[in-house]
Amino acid sequence: MGEVHVTDGGRVASHVGDTVVVRLPENATTGYVWSVASLGSGLLLEEDRGSPAGSLTPGAAGEHVVRLHADRPGTWHIDLQLARGWEAAPAEERRITVDVT
Repeated sequence: MGEVHVTDGGRVASHVGDTVVVRLPENATTGYVWSVASLGSGLLLEEDRGSPAGSLTPGAAGEHVVRLHADRPGTWHIDLQLARGWEAAPAEERRITVDVT
């Protein structure tokens, strides 16, 4: 079982049992945070968290990490949204397609 890393939208290939790790830039101090809007049924959510910046500079960007387990073969989508909790529409959306064999 391996790890597949994703840093943007697009398409990736993995195998059953692999861990898919999505890393997106995030600055929670602005109120904007990434969330999983939808997840294909062949992927299991293992982790969904924000990480603070490595710098102590106020307002420095960190990252959001989503870890998924590729549970069964198929083509599965992960839809992510960058939004503020008090706003109706997301500022950004990303779709990642995972082809699991």
